[in-house]
Amino acid sequence: MLCRALTPDKRRCANAAMEGSFYCREHRAAMEQLLSPTRAPSGRLGALWSKLASDGANIPDGGRYDVPGWLKHAPTPEVMRHLRTHDDSMVRWMAAFMLRKRRAAEALDALWETLQLDPVRLVRQQAAVALGKIGTPAVYVPLVEALHHDHDPGVREACVIALGNLGNPAAVDEIVRVLGREENVFVKWDCIVALGALGDHRVEKLLTRLQAEEIAQVVRDACRDSLAEIRRRTRAAM
Repeated sequence: MLCRALTPDKRRCANAAMEGSFYCREHRAAMEQLLSPTRAPSGRLGALWSKLASDGANIPDGGRYDVPGWLKHAPTPEVMRHLRTHDDSMVRWMAAFMLRKRRAAEALDALWETLQLDPVRLVRQQAAVALGKIGTPAVYVPLVEALHHDHDPGVREACVIALGNLGNPAAVDEIVRVLGREENVFVKWDCIVALGALGDHRVEKLLTRLQAEEIAQVVRDACRDSLAEIRRRTRAAM
C-alpha cells in the first residue's frame, strides 16, 4: 500500500507504507501529528476534531438515488471493485454513492484512487463527497490533494465543503492557499463558507479585505456571513 501522506507539492507520496502503518518512514511522525486531535484548539472546533478522531463524522446525508439491487446489496469489496474497474461511468458513480451511504472507511484508498484518476468529473465529485461523509481524519489528505489539483470546479467545491465539515484546523491554511489563486466564483464562495465553518480568527483580515475588493456579490456576502460566524464564536469563547 502506498503511503497516505502528501509531498510538499500536495501530491500523494509514492513511497510504500511501513508495515503496521499507513505512512512511510519519512512521513509517519508528521502525519500522526497532523491528524491527531491533541493538536486541535480548545472549544467547539477542538471537540469536533477529537470526536472525528475517535469515531468518525456523523455529517448528515440526505442524498437519495435508486441504486439497482445487484449493486445496492453487493458486499463492500465488490462495490469497491466496480468503482475501480467498471467500464460504465454511471456504475462507478453509483458505486461511489453506495460507499458514501455506507460510510465505508475501508474504501478510503479506492475512493482516493478514483478521485485522482477517474476521467469523469461527476464520478470524481461523488468520490469526494463519499470521503467527506466517511469523515474520519484520514480522509483529510485525499481531499486536500484534490482541492489543490483537480481541474474541475465541482470537484474542488465538494472537497472544500467536506474539509469545512471535518473541522481539522490544518485545513485553514490549505483553503487560504487555494482561495488566493482560485478563479471560479462558486469555489471561492465555498472556500469562504468553509473558513467560516472552521471558525479560525486568523482569517478575519483576509475575509475583510475580500469583502471590500471582490466583484461578485455572492463572494462578498459569504465573507460577511463567515466573518459574523467567526466573531460570534470568538465572543462565545471569552
